[in-house]
Amino acid sequence: MYDEYHLECDCGSVKFSLSGEPKVRGFCHCEDCRELLKIPYHSVTAWEKEQLKVEAGAESVAVFQHPTKRMQRFYCGTCGETLFNSNAMDWRIVSQLLIRKCYDGELPLPLQSQMHFFYGRRIIDIDDSLPKRD
Repeated sequence: MYDEYHLECDCGSVKFSLSGEPKVRGFCHCEDCRELLKIPYHSVTAWEKEQLKVEAGAESVAVFQHPTKRMQRFYCGTCGETLFNSNAMDWRIVSQLLIRKCYDGELPLPLQSQMHFFYGRRIIDIDDSLPKRD
């Protein structure tokens, strides 16, 4: 059973919700995420655009458009925290770390990772029991 999840940035200026079941929940090792976010891999949940609703502070949401890829990073213009990203399929990619922060350090069970994807492109080996997909 999937619920509605309520998230906000560090300063509380932007509040948004996620509803329904995420399309993906796992660890992304693709070059695009590394380039956009400057991280070695990304723990994510991916949602259809319609599943994410900005509930408060839409005027504080700033957008960085990647110069060559069909990807954007949406962040709070007040505190700078990344809220979510979009990918070439226009999904909303929400970090599991942000979700965990908004839920007292616990990631809700329905949002926990199921696999690693684009693992063949990794730059760091991960030793866990999750399936690794290319």
